Amino acid sequence: MMQLMKERQLNKKQSYFYAIILITLLVVILGIFYRNNQYGTLQIKSSDEGLTLFIDNQRVEIEQKINPQFKLKNGKHTVVIAKDKFWPWTKEVEIKKETDSVVQPFFIPQNTSGLLIGEADSEYLQIMSLFQKDLISQPALAKIPKENALLKETATALDFYKDRQDVVIIASGDGIYALEIDSKNIQNFQPIYKGAHPLFVKKDNLTLYILDNNNLMLVNY
Repeated sequence: MMQLMKERQLNKKQSYFYAIILITLLVVILGIFYRNNQYGTLQIKSSDEGLTLFIDNQRVEIEQKINPQFKLKNGKHTVVIAKDKFWPWTKEVEIKKETDSVVQPFFIPQNTSGLLIGEADSEYLQIMSLFQKDLISQPALAKIPKENALLKETATALDFYKDRQDVVIIASGDGIYALEIDSKNIQNFQPIYKGAHPLFVKKDNLTLYILDNNNLMLVNY
């Protein structure tokens, strides 16, 4: 009889032990599941090499060379992407759980290079004729949010940056700039050229014709 009672007590203790292990495993699994559900993905759409990335003021190593991805907790994060000899790009990004958020930085050289085009150049008159046309791209103008009406009023030349629809090149006052227009609050505003009263015509996705005080230039951006 005593032996039977001891066996029952042992079996009861073993049952408690296994129950505790099972509960612990469930808690761990649920905890992992909960934590994973609190994260989203940040993808940086870029094929640029030599980038330095900071997320919330902490440097993060970039292992993927093209379109790297990172898991981030849901909420707002500050992203800074730097490239040597180019202006840094920064963005406040809101990460949503189990959602992919894509950012696409752009980079303007801190010291743009170019050359003067003199009147003796065979293409001088042809290039100058480009500045007699309307220098405001209407599709680009239409993309600027109404909250930034002042930009529309002060622009003397306007076109899209490269092949993108969320960034424009604008001549205003004494400078030419690249700026984002994908939100009401412009977060990236990078200078391309500083002069007197410059105008520009986009030659291609790498160069601009710039006319400033009768000086005609070809400038890389």
